[in-house]
Amino acid sequence: MKMRDETVIARALDAADRINPSINAVLWLDREAKAGVGPLSGVPVLVKDCIDWQGRPTTHGSAVFRDAAPAAGDAEVVRRLRDAGAALIGKSHLSEFCFGATGENAAFGNCRNPWDTARITGGSSSGSAAAVGAGIVPMAIGTDTGGSVRVPAALCGVVGLRPTLGRVSNHGVLDVSTICDVVGPFGATVADAARLYAAIAEYDPRDPLSFADAPPLLEGMDAGVKGLRVGVPRAFFYEDLQDCVARAVDDAAAVLERLGCTLVDVPLGEAETLRTGGAFRFVLADVADARRDVYPEHADRIGAEVLRRIELGHQVSGADYAHCIRLLQQFQRTLRDTFAAGIDVLLTPTTPVTAPLWAEASDMVATTRLVSRNTYDLGAAGVPSLSVPCGFDRRNLPIGMQLTAPWRAEALLFRVAQAFEAATEHHRTRSPINRA
Repeated sequence: MKMRDETVIARALDAADRINPSINAVLWLDREAKAGVGPLSGVPVLVKDCIDWQGRPTTHGSAVFRDAAPAAGDAEVVRRLRDAGAALIGKSHLSEFCFGATGENAAFGNCRNPWDTARITGGSSSGSAAAVGAGIVPMAIGTDTGGSVRVPAALCGVVGLRPTLGRVSNHGVLDVSTICDVVGPFGATVADAARLYAAIAEYDPRDPLSFADAPPLLEGMDAGVKGLRVGVPRAFFYEDLQDCVARAVDDAAAVLERLGCTLVDVPLGEAETLRTGGAFRFVLADVADARRDVYPEHADRIGAEVLRRIELGHQVSGADYAHCIRLLQQFQRTLRDTFAAGIDVLLTPTTPVTAPLWAEASDMVATTRLVSRNTYDLGAAGVPSLSVPCGFDRRNLPIGMQLTAPWRAEALLFRVAQAFEAATEHHRTRSPINRA
């Protein structure tokens, strides 16, 4: 290992020691972390603790698995990170069983936002987003079912990608939903997120959802955006926004227009249908079924809000579940038709609000529905979406915009995001805890 790699790793571990007591983003540090050889050589990376790491327990953020036996092998994403030379420095905080978009955790304490520790981080990949936002690491791994990468990325002021379903292997990762789970990267910049994505995206025959075509190379990230058509779905996705969020995303759209994009208002299905929360309901049922191994036998060791969500999932009928799947297929057809009609990417706010105070987020179900409103349906549809910092509110809390592309078009997302980032300064503003 080069001396430079040793220094970078030591700085990350030192940053974790200094900063983590304030934000609770890191559950475990590997103080013997070493760099390998590859495109991520020496880069410190955190891994969400629902992902197996050989020789370490995978807690899934739950007291049920706090004392679990060490994992017998690495998850595929961990193996690929090692092959890429990354320095895996530890496991990051998460919502219990990846079930919640606030960062609440009854077993390990709540994760706190590096921009204001009185506020939520978003979740369920709370620690990964907060650690990147706090400057502990430049990159981290999370998972996303209904918004668990994109929501905390937006609320913590970092870049977060939900790849196309099947692009990154789920082997060795907690099963949350039968058709929605993806592993995704966080980065301090668009380039960081893209480098991490390139290291983990590959076919894995052990994952039944994985597909075999190779991901496109990302060399075209600097090609610019002139001539691209950006769809703006005002109905539903732009409703009931905080004024600061509406202004920031409108300003972002104006930047893309100045760079040569054409903005096009597009209908993205019936707004009333999207308001019914079909994706939210079927994921509730999915998670309730996925946790048969712990409920009801270990109900007394599950956090109260997570337990409530599992029980709500049991109330979803088979007919209601089937109806939600039909609504999802209808939405997928609408997306396919929209992209086929010449729209290259969609632009929406990632979250309708900036990070709520913890004091206002005691109802995890209600807060999850609020902050993930714009991410759930797009995630369930399986398309790739990228959250990129696009502004700040008057309290200096970050705001994220969500870019969505056709299936398997991650390279296009990074291209648009790179052009936007190069034309703005939002990514240069560091959180208060990162400036201390």
